[in-house]
Amino acid sequence: MSEASIRSLLEMGITREVAIEALAKTNGNIEASVNYIFSGELPQQDAQVDTVELRSYPQPEENAEFVENAVAAVDSSQSENESTNWPDSNPVPSYEDRLVQHTKNKPDDPIVVQMGSENSIMENYFALFCLAVGFGFPHKFLEPDFKDLVYCKDWYQGHSLKPKFRIKFESNETVAIVPQEELTGQDSLVLQPELLWQFQKLLAIQNVPSCQRKFVSSKFLTKALEPQVVDKLNNCDHLHDVLPSFIKSLATDAELCPGVSSIKELFISTAYYKPPSEPDMVETLVSLLHFMPEEYESNLYKMFNALLFPDDNDSTSDLEDSQNSLGNLAPLITIVFDEMDESTESANLANGVEVPLEFYPQIYTEKAKKLLINDILMKSREAQAEAREALRTLSDLKSYQGKHIHSFLNSTLDFIAKDAKSISQQPEVAALVSSLELLKENLGSRKTTKMAEYKALTQKINNEFNLSHPELGIIEAATRLGIIDEPYLLTTAVISPANYFLRQRNGQWHHVVTRSATGDIDVIPATPKDVLYTIRLHTRTASETPLMFTYFKKSAIDSDEMVKETIQKNGGCFNFARKDQKALEDSAIVVEKEQLMDL
Repeated sequence: MSEASIRSLLEMGITREVAIEALAKTNGNIEASVNYIFSGELPQQDAQVDTVELRSYPQPEENAEFVENAVAAVDSSQSENESTNWPDSNPVPSYEDRLVQHTKNKPDDPIVVQMGSENSIMENYFALFCLAVGFGFPHKFLEPDFKDLVYCKDWYQGHSLKPKFRIKFESNETVAIVPQEELTGQDSLVLQPELLWQFQKLLAIQNVPSCQRKFVSSKFLTKALEPQVVDKLNNCDHLHDVLPSFIKSLATDAELCPGVSSIKELFISTAYYKPPSEPDMVETLVSLLHFMPEEYESNLYKMFNALLFPDDNDSTSDLEDSQNSLGNLAPLITIVFDEMDESTESANLANGVEVPLEFYPQIYTEKAKKLLINDILMKSREAQAEAREALRTLSDLKSYQGKHIHSFLNSTLDFIAKDAKSISQQPEVAALVSSLELLKENLGSRKTTKMAEYKALTQKINNEFNLSHPELGIIEAATRLGIIDEPYLLTTAVISPANYFLRQRNGQWHHVVTRSATGDIDVIPATPKDVLYTIRLHTRTASETPLMFTYFKKSAIDSDEMVKETIQKNGGCFNFARKDQKALEDSAIVVEKEQLMDL
């Protein structure tokens, strides 16, 4: 693929990304690329892997060694795409021996998750999901105060003592948190929010600034999982099958508590689809959206388009036949890219998937479809048909029976001009010359007019009608119509349990990498460019582990002031955080004394 070929398509009003993608799919054939752009048809050719270079995309600048360092932590015996490296199963050192690793390198670093064994991969994602919720709206889960969460030094590994206060259903159907001694008879059989208890411990450490614990184990939630979640873990192979049960369990635990309601609405959106056997749309609940490796596209919007919209290039499909859409959107949207398995077909994407830092899922709602998207799809089809017709006209004006018309006219006029005497002496020759020049002028004028028409059409197709890049026009239109109010922000990007990114409330990203040889965890400040580039790097082919992304609606994210106020009101969580920090400090003193004695 040459830069000249790309420029040729750019001159037609086609965007650079679309031009590169089309040329890659047609082996650099300009005519076939144009045909592919407007009809979706590819020429017959041998299958091959695209080789578009990544150099046309932003590279990390402020922290150039960053991605390289992350890869260096990967076992060299694995391929570039195998980003998960499980720590060796060595005996666990004593608490004091690993104290340095337990304490944050920098006070402002986020608390992270220590990767578990290969047999507990799903628990890693449960813990990382909890970290994401702890960033977004922790106050919802900090409202129930269990007074005393009962501190245990090894709580972060999943060892814990149950709180001294429990939930009790009163005779007037109200719920109260009471001392355990007050539970009698049937009260002792009431389901208790054990998962919430563990989650509150994490929220306390995560959101009290003075706490300097570096990580929690991915297994810290395991003993609190409900039987139905454990059953899913034992019988399901994919994250998208298991994570919804965990989310439901976490929400149910919180809703058991007094004064807490509508927690499920934080995680669960509604969606509409039309089964082939049903005459009407069916509403369903959605706690996450997932995509198979074969469904990878150059950006996340294209993947959603394929899921919810009819094929743009299929002029025979009825817009009303496609009933798929989102309904009410939860403030947290979780997206999973499935891992490869034995049934995965070859999935190679030269530049990976562009996952935006700001996402607008509102354009996929039923409201957006009725007010805007159906009209855009119809206008886009009409514009593509007109563009194809304009292109055919340009082709007709350019050549006839394989001969270039403009060149033919020029060569004819040049031939006649060689005999200037015949022109002056033969009026019929002069008239012919005049007619040819007029024809040439008219031909040029029609080509100019038709090219301007074609460029105007492609400009609309690639901007205001561009569903693959709604930031070029559709988002602005949707905002004017009241469909969009604000963006959803990417807050977590999990490439694998050993390699993920976390965004703090102040906008600072951190890259968390687990070293395969030692199990040590590096927490490295990162830039948004680092995040985008690394996601692309690891979505060029199917991954061996799922990728998970969390998006929070901007206004739904708690402020630091709100979190501080809520946690100070929660005596159980606040005291637990203080005890954990004191335990770290006391252990540090013990280790220092032992080192002095050894010296």
